Amino acid sequence: MSKLFEKIIRYPNLEAAFKRVQENGGCRGSDGVSIHRFAGRLIGNLRDLSNSLHRGTYHPFPLMRFSIPKSSEAGGTRSLSVPTVRDRIAQTAVFLVTREIFESEFEDISHGYRKGRGVSTAVYNIKEWRQKGYRFAVDADIDNYFDNVPHAPLMRKLKKLFPGETALLALFKKWIVAEIYDGSRIWTLDKGIPQGSVTSPVLANLFLDELDETLIGLGLKLVRYADDFLVLAKSEDEAHDAFELTDMALEDLQLDLNPLKSKVVSFDRGFKFLGVIFMKDGIFLPARQKRRKGSRPMLPKALNLRNYLECRGTE
Repeated sequence: MSKLFEKIIRYPNLEAAFKRVQENGGCRGSDGVSIHRFAGRLIGNLRDLSNSLHRGTYHPFPLMRFSIPKSSEAGGTRSLSVPTVRDRIAQTAVFLVTREIFESEFEDISHGYRKGRGVSTAVYNIKEWRQKGYRFAVDADIDNYFDNVPHAPLMRKLKKLFPGETALLALFKKWIVAEIYDGSRIWTLDKGIPQGSVTSPVLANLFLDELDETLIGLGLKLVRYADDFLVLAKSEDEAHDAFELTDMALEDLQLDLNPLKSKVVSFDRGFKFLGVIFMKDGIFLPARQKRRKGSRPMLPKALNLRNYLECRGTE
């Protein structure tokens, strides 16, 4: 067993992972065990988890899938796939030990799901390029990114990042090739990263790191927040060229641009990115919108009432 994996399964790290899960709250998973119930036998539960990870007998429960509405502007719904409390602790334990290794791999232009970065740093980055004369941009939207990430290339990237870490890579594979439970049936993902899992954000960034490196290597200027990104250009022709290059780079990753949402925009005409409006030399934050009617989680009927109360934070 490697020193890295030993650090992951040590009791103090698992305890720190539990505290983080407890602070974040959230629903019980497909096994029906709540955070409160898990905490009632905390020492024993964490020791059992540590032992199963050490012996290689650990296997995650199916993720509990339910739908939540997208923003009123986007419309429609997106699916969340929530791990059990035990599995959230295991994923968090891995995250706590490996996050700096992942961070060392990422580019400065990436702002989503990263400590010390966010929408505000992305907006500041865009403002800097605008001031340098980049008045046009490709507003890129990857078509159903989280649902379409191919598993084999993602695992190859993990193997490159964690060479020789057999036990850790086996864990990642179990969480990526996940079983899903929607209240009536169980099936296994053949592609995609399940939204709602602790490791999903860092895996999403890892997979798109190759896109960042490719576009930067082509001399393009980009600002990315998760699967939303701008490629900045000084002229409209350059922006259209960047559009084509971006499309080809994504094709190499077995991904596609959404043709209905991806477009060339300009600061003079104005556009919205990450909920922020860019118009000429101004940056505007729209007024907070009211939650749409019916914007509650749509949970599997078999698990409905108590999970609903937990998700709403009213139990």
